[in-house]
Formats: sequence, C-alpha cells, structure tokens
Amino acid sequence: MNNASATENTREIYRRVDPEYKHKLHELHNGDTLRFCYQCGACTASCPLSQLIRVYRPNKILELAKLGIRNIPQSNAFVFCSACTQCTKGCPQGVRVHEIMHALKDLAIHDQDAIDYIADGFEDALDTLAVEIPFPVSYSWISLSPPDNNETDGFYGPAREALLSYLKRLKREAAPQKEGAPAVAVIGSGPAGLTAAMELRKAGYPVTVFEPLPEAGGMLMVGIPSYRLPKDIVAAEVDGIKSMGVEIRTNTPADKALFEKLLNDGEYKAVFIATGAPMARGLRIDGEALEGVVTALDFLRGFNLNEGSETGKNVVVVGGGNVGIDAARTALRCGAETVRLFCLESRAEMPSHEWEILEAAAEGVVIEPSFGPKEILGENGRVTGVEFIRCKSVFGADGRFDPVYDEKTTQTVEADMVITAIGQAPDTGFLQQMIDITRGAITVDPLTMETSLDGVFAGGDTVSGTASLIEAIVAGRTAASSIIRHLEKQTAPAG
Repeated sequence: MNNASATENTREIYRRVDPEYKHKLHELHNGDTLRFCYQCGACTASCPLSQLIRVYRPNKILELAKLGIRNIPQSNAFVFCSACTQCTKGCPQGVRVHEIMHALKDLAIHDQDAIDYIADGFEDALDTLAVEIPFPVSYSWISLSPPDNNETDGFYGPAREALLSYLKRLKREAAPQKEGAPAVAVIGSGPAGLTAAMELRKAGYPVTVFEPLPEAGGMLMVGIPSYRLPKDIVAAEVDGIKSMGVEIRTNTPADKALFEKLLNDGEYKAVFIATGAPMARGLRIDGEALEGVVTALDFLRGFNLNEGSETGKNVVVVGGGNVGIDAARTALRCGAETVRLFCLESRAEMPSHEWEILEAAAEGVVIEPSFGPKEILGENGRVTGVEFIRCKSVFGADGRFDPVYDEKTTQTVEADMVITAIGQAPDTGFLQQMIDITRGAITVDPLTMETSLDGVFAGGDTVSGTASLIEAIVAGRTAASSIIRHLEKQTAPAG
C-alpha cells in the first residue's frame, strides 16, 4: 500500500469515530474496565479463537472500541466471541474482556452497519470457521445468542437467515484416504472428539468414533438446551462430518471392554479419549436420593433427546453456574410454575455470565444467592422441599473452596422437584488404572496430549474439566496434530 492509500484508509477509519459509542459502552456492565486496557495483547494471546480466524483479535477490538471507532470489519468481529472467559482470566489489568464483547453485541443489535456486516460479510468468516472447526454454524449461533422466540428485530433476523442459509450450503466432501494409512479410534463424539476426527480424515486417516449416547454431538446435542442451540443445526453439522468419511458408532458404551479391544485387537494404531465430563457432582446431604431430585445434566439430556422433560410445579435449582441457569430456564419452558435458583455465591460472585442471570430473571427465575442446601426434605420417598442455610463466604483466604455458614439463618422452601447443578467431572472408571489420573482427570503431556500409555491421547473436558466449546475444539485440533506425528513416526521407513 502506498503512502497516499494508507493516508486515505486512515482518514476513512477516523471518519467512523463515534464518541457517544464509547460513552455508551462505558455505561454498560463492567464496560468501564476498558479504560485500564493498555494494549499488552494478553487477551489475544490467551484467546483460543484467535488461533483459528485472523479477523478475531480481542486487543484490536478493544483498541477500536476505546477510540470510539466502529463499523469496520475488525471492530465487528466481536460477534464471534463465545464468552469462554480466557481473555478476562489472562488480563493483567482486570479488564472484563468477555463482558465488553457482550456489551458490544448489545450496542450493535440495532446498528445498521453491524446488521449489514452480518448480512453481507458473514459468509467469509463462516467459510474460515468451516475450514478450522466441524461446527461453524453451531459455534456462531451460540456466540450470537439469538432469542428463541424467533425475534427478527435488529441483527437477529439477518443472523438467523445468514446462519441457516449457510448451513444449507455447507458441503463436506469425502476426504481421500492415504494408502495403507493406519486407523484411529476416537472415544466420544463431542466437540473435541469430532474436531480430532475431522482433522484426521482431512489428513487421510480412517477414523471411527465411538459414542455411548444414541445421538452424536456430545454436550452440543444433549447439554445445551435447544432454546439456545436448535438440535437440527447440530445434527446437520454432524452429518457433514460423516460425509467426510468419519464413521460414528452410537449406543456404544465407553467401558473397559471397549477400551481393551481398541488397544489390543490391532485394528487401531492410536486412540483419542474425548469423553468429556458427564458425571454430575453430588450434594452429599440428606434427602438427595428422594424421588424428584435430579441432576441438571440428566434433566437437560432428557429435554434435548426427548424434546421435553417432565418437571415439577415448584422447582428449586441448586447451583449458580451456566448449567444451573440453563436448567432453570428450561424448567420454565417445560411448564414449571415457579423456579427458584439458589447458590452459595453472592449475587456479584455468581459464576454464570451476568447477561444470562439477567435473562433468567427477566423470564421469571427467582435468584436466591448466598444460600446453600442443608437438607432435602421429603415424604413417602418423594421430595417436598429444601432447607437452606445462609452462606457468609465461599472461599478461604487462600482462594480455595471453604464455605462458611451462618447457622442461625435458614429458610425452608417448598419444592416438588430439585435440580442439582454444582459441577461435573470426567468418567475415568473404564480406564481401570491403565492410564495415569490426576484429581479425577486424565493426565496428559500438555504439548502432545499423549497419556501415560503409548499411542493413547486425551483432550477436552476429560483432561481440563468443564471448559468452553472453543477450548474443546482447540484441544481436538492439538490432539489430531500429535496423533498424526505419532502415526507418521510409526509408519516411516527404517533408516
């Protein structure tokens, strides 16, 4: 670019400066933390998505927002933020990066230039995503978070139309297979497993995916409520992966017998374990075994697989994370008359995203922070209520989980259904001490993702614990690269 062109380009950018835009952003939740950003780039360095699509650079988006510059491609890239929070965790200045990205979305909903960007320029970004990940439409749908009432106001209408149109056009071609290429087994068909499978097929390796549930897609299919992500979108993208030549065997439990077979029958030369974190943590209080007490994972799984779940009239949800919020909002959609969500954390400390808390409250979920369950009450084997105790603090001085309660402050709540959402854990029982496990998760080399067993790799929630969609995708890509290097080393000619 010559000097004249560069000068004109700069002038064009600064013609788009809108001081009011910057002031509005500062007024939104934690938008004022933007003033602490000094462009160190830590947010971009820690962002999983920035590894995959060049247009998404959190520090660049923040720089333009701070200057009040908008409506150029780099400034509109915030639409791809899925709020994984890695940027915020990595910021040395305490800038709430992921919340600023959401605030930018709120400001853009009725901005005509942003609407035009989604209507006209969205396809290029989707094409880039489709090369890198198996779920470009699902990922973008989660990032944009269109309401489930088919609202067409602002950019939601063009966003729905663009994504659904792209889904119809997205074609996955059968990948050619390398002659004599060894086969790879993948246990788990969630984002990490299917990403690895796609990358391995692109490299010419035959892949078989083993999935215990009747539907492939992992938490995208059974964990995220359909009001947040329509299941026909996930199914279509899974079909696209199959069309590349990936074999998916559903209703195949991940047990010791399967694992030993994959290791010993000689058909597969590498195994990738991507079984996620499907085990719900228990409350460990009296009454947990009563009829009417269910885990959020089971409740959401039933809702997604059966297109609806039975619910009680008065529902209590225990847990203030995103899964608890999802369960509470889903219970309302299933017909519950009242839904109350209790959590140990104070309102300001709740781990779920602020906007999701506000959306749940707007729908009728009653948020009850700083209370923990003491006992689940019941009669004739069925739940009738919960006794809660006031929580004064959740974490000790060292930052570890160490709740302190006020024994004098309790409340008893009537309920005919209790949904627990206090965390998830990997299921490593089928490995039967064949692989090193640390604190319930599979131990891997952080660079190669290989386990203590040669030729066996692991990634996603089964290694890291519950994480975001984009983190699982990156884990699947990393594992696939390592598996390919492992196989090439095995098949390289001697000498």
